[in-house]
Amino acid sequence: MTVVETVVTTLEHLIADRGRARIAFPGGRSAVGLMQELSTKPLEWSLIDVTLVDERAVPETDQASNARLVKQTLCTAQASHARFETLLVESDAMHSARTLNQRECSIDIAILGMGEDGHFASLFPRQSAVPGLGDDVDGFVATDAIGSPSVPRISMTLTRILSASLVVLLVSSEAKKEKVLAGLQGPDPMNPVSYLLAANHPIVIEWPDGSTETIQGGGTQ
Repeated sequence: MTVVETVVTTLEHLIADRGRARIAFPGGRSAVGLMQELSTKPLEWSLIDVTLVDERAVPETDQASNARLVKQTLCTAQASHARFETLLVESDAMHSARTLNQRECSIDIAILGMGEDGHFASLFPRQSAVPGLGDDVDGFVATDAIGSPSVPRISMTLTRILSASLVVLLVSSEAKKEKVLAGLQGPDPMNPVSYLLAANHPIVIEWPDGSTETIQGGGTQ
């Protein structure tokens, strides 16, 4: 089953079982193809909430805004009826994370991209694990200026991401695949994706060739 088929089937089951579903997307280019395909699917989009796994603290009019990317790429065509929920709910990243942590922001599906440095969401490499990565902190964290462009960010923690019943990791290049394979050796704060792969939760991986594999706790299923 392709990632698109897996996501569609999961959304259909969630809506049938609970009457609503919530899915979170990353920024960057990794998920663009997936979002474009999903936007054409005849789902009950009015019953689907769309949000982000992370966001840069920039206005939505900025080209770097993840909200801008997801709205323009996913929330069109059939998916124009989805309800979009931003993460930049205050004037800056710190206050936004604080406000989000006072809300019920559970998710059912988490779609993740990753960088060639092994980061996912906005959990970046450091000599020791950044807040929200190597701990049990749930919800959202704010970062200092980081990444490209170098601005503060709001990120779901690993614990919040793993609260989703379906977690998908899109691995879009061979360099990123090498980081994933290295990450299977065990947690390394300089390779954040290793913490995701070590979790006792199935992670559906889409490799650069479009094939899929499910990994849990460092092994395949």
